[in-house]
Amino acid sequence: MDAIYRAATSLLFSLMAALGIQPPPSTWQLHTILDGRAVSLTISDHPRSSHSETIDVDAFDGLTPLLKTNGIAHFRLKRDAGVFEFDGVVRDGAGGGTMDFVPSDTFAADLAKRGFDRPTRIEQYKMAWHDVGFALIDELGARRYQHPTLQQLVNAGDHGVDRAYVRSMSAAGYDLGSIDALIRQHDHGVDAQYISALASFGLKRLTADDLVRAREHGISPEYVSDMASLGYKSLTVDEFVTARDHGIGPGYIRDLISLGYRGLPLTDLVRMRDHGVNPGWLRVVKDRNAGALSVDQLVSLRDHGVDTLEELRRRTSG
Repeated sequence: MDAIYRAATSLLFSLMAALGIQPPPSTWQLHTILDGRAVSLTISDHPRSSHSETIDVDAFDGLTPLLKTNGIAHFRLKRDAGVFEFDGVVRDGAGGGTMDFVPSDTFAADLAKRGFDRPTRIEQYKMAWHDVGFALIDELGARRYQHPTLQQLVNAGDHGVDRAYVRSMSAAGYDLGSIDALIRQHDHGVDAQYISALASFGLKRLTADDLVRAREHGISPEYVSDMASLGYKSLTVDEFVTARDHGIGPGYIRDLISLGYRGLPLTDLVRMRDHGVNPGWLRVVKDRNAGALSVDQLVSLRDHGVDTLEELRRRTSG
């Protein structure tokens, strides 16, 4: 239903543009954040459509002085694809009102000169809102990315891929060749900060697929740090994935350490986890056997549904 609704809205706006009818103005709300250096801006285009973004105050024309006063407000946000005109009221660093989008008269023609299709009004609006313009296109060209389609540019904006992301990923050593590859990384939460954090724990020169896989399996910098503090400092991405897939986390390892099982290889941890050797059961087993048992003994006890070596011998003898 949402896809049908968006398509219908896009068609309506296109028809209005063809007839020379301006769409109704959007509404806006903002409040300052980051010690006044940025604003959180929410635009409502429709009762069922709104989007928010954090934008530096300096990106606007005329907003900075308004945030220090109370009263009527008019300011602008200029992008390659067009200009957003804001009218309303600002008080104590927050405000609201109406917003109009004025498409650039030259943007579509300039895109065509660079080999792109002409954007619809909705596409041009999206590109303006996400600041998808010539700086991003030039950055992709400078990094030898495949020439994107117009739809790929629009998708990049929708998924949060901008010039700063392209540059930061390149600085981290990842020129990925296509916008779709960048979108995949961004959608999985892979950025330069994440890459740097993993590298600080020895996980360096990972492939793009490794980075996505690490994120998919919940291998966060915090998880890697906790595991390193418990003695697991040299695990590979594959080993971390194995640990995660088998439910091995810092809490499980700390419980084992408290019961006398420190420094176990990952393969032993996996065996214990897979065979249901949990801390609660292990405490009972230690008491009933008057001390610690080997991993092989623990697995055998669990597999046979017993708690003592004596009972295990009875079951397996003969």
